[in-house]
Amino acid sequence: GSRSGGGGTVGQKRKLTAVEEIMLKEKKQKEEKATTAALKKEEEEAADLDVGDGSEAWLLKGIVVKVVHKKLADGKFYKKKGVVLQVRDSFVGEIKMIETGHVLKLDQEHLETVIPAAGGEILVVGGKYKGKVGVLKALEEDKFAASVRLEDGSTRSLPYEHISKLS
Repeated sequence: GSRSGGGGTVGQKRKLTAVEEIMLKEKKQKEEKATTAALKKEEEEAADLDVGDGSEAWLLKGIVVKVVHKKLADGKFYKKKGVVLQVRDSFVGEIKMIETGHVLKLDQEHLETVIPAAGGEILVVGGKYKGKVGVLKALEEDKFAASVRLEDGSTRSLPYEHISKLS
């Protein structure tokens, strides 16, 4: 018989050398690190865009708000803007109406934030940057968010609900 002996390595991977194993391990670690960093960045951005459940007090002194209470004064102030003069009990604001000068006491549930034109100054009213001042760079309609440059120079994508025009 003419059987070729030995060389039974067909289909089997040869064993990696120690150096190759180390290189492979390092490559995997680098890839994992890159993936982790990318995920972390995505999570941070997602956290910036998290609007919460609406139970957070967002009313802050000095912001412009819009009245969304239809029945108040027979709708006289509906969709009209005012400036928050003071905040009481976190959720109730003293609002000076811009057009009429009337001062109203309203719960934040009857108000909404006002988004300025690009270049306008904003105050962050919710999320982890709450209380920070910034400038509206652009709107990101697809994300219902605004690109905002904060005082520290960083640019963040924040939900519309987390920013309001500064008076």
